Amino acid sequence: MGRPQVGVGVIFVRDGRVFLAKRQGSHGEDTWASAGGHLEAGETLEECARREANEELGVEVGGLRYLCLSNIIAYDTHYVDVEFLGDIGSQEPRLAEPEGFSVSGWFALDALPEPLFHAVWYALDSLKTGTNYYPGG
Repeated sequence: MGRPQVGVGVIFVRDGRVFLAKRQGSHGEDTWASAGGHLEAGETLEECARREANEELGVEVGGLRYLCLSNIIAYDTHYVDVEFLGDIGSQEPRLAEPEGFSVSGWFALDALPEPLFHAVWYALDSLKTGTNYYPGG
């Protein structure tokens, strides 16, 4: 499994719906996720969230709100993950890295597709409950 890595993600919610895409070609394959990836050396958490959103979904993120920190041991990996809620205004996300995702769409918060990528499950639970730390295990 190796040493834990740092993951950063950002979700987008509009009109009671969240934008999700189905992962492919990476850990958590066939789970529903949002933009996210590895924190790079010298990068702030916010810079990482914005970069990943632009690279993966072709959107420019304005404001970011911290949601949660989680310790995720799943998919034969170990991540310390930080999730944000991002403001993209009226921009429409698109699959800018088609090798990373297969399909996408906006889903009602009370009718989410399954299975959700662990980090996204935590982010959405945090949005709903205000919980900001998930110890994992």
